[in-house]
Amino acid sequence: MKRQCIKVPFAVLVASLAACATPQKDIPGLSSGIDAANAGHYRQAIMHEEAAEKKLAEANKALAQWKNDHYWNINDQQKAKDAAQAAAEHRLASEKEMCQWLTQVHSQNHVQDGPLSAQHTAVFFADGSATPYKSEEHEIAILGSYLRANPDATVDVTASTDTVGSTTSNQSLSDRRASFVRNMLIKHGASAGQLNVKAVGEAAGPANTRNQNHRVVTMVTVHPAYADCPELK
Repeated sequence: MKRQCIKVPFAVLVASLAACATPQKDIPGLSSGIDAANAGHYRQAIMHEEAAEKKLAEANKALAQWKNDHYWNINDQQKAKDAAQAAAEHRLASEKEMCQWLTQVHSQNHVQDGPLSAQHTAVFFADGSATPYKSEEHEIAILGSYLRANPDATVDVTASTDTVGSTTSNQSLSDRRASFVRNMLIKHGASAGQLNVKAVGEAAGPANTRNQNHRVVTMVTVHPAYADCPELK
């Protein structure tokens, strides 16, 4: 009986052997994927919580053994205390990460309460007067009450005059306007530390020109950046 030889083309044989070869490991690609999965405050909060639970289990196990008078040595005691400390540290880190995540989620939708959030408010004065029009003292009262309710907020108070009169007298007039508004804000609840007051004297413009828009005290509220759990350090 004659043997039959099957001839396989060399290119086909090479391709077949290549198909059976071990595929190349994409370690950087996999590492990047894992890093991406672990990124972000939320995931970090979970990881710290998992670590806290693991360390807490070690500490609780040691405590149970001690209570049952199981054998222990000084090294075991230190390990148990270290585990309890590590659990507390991971728990705190988890809470901090979670608060940062909440801040990211909430901050855009968490405009400070009230209609005066980052608002420009102005009160106007008559020629030579350091008392605003009566109808506009109400604006000062609203802002003073707002600052009392939001002690972290501050306000920039800037007083000016038009260019009628001497520069010296107008500087004095802007000082008196700034002082009036400052005192009214404090009267209605603001604290002195919340007020950044500046009297600039004459506003820029042609000399000896009446301009109602320059006989003004502007008030701009300033708020700290929003953060969840601000007391958590």
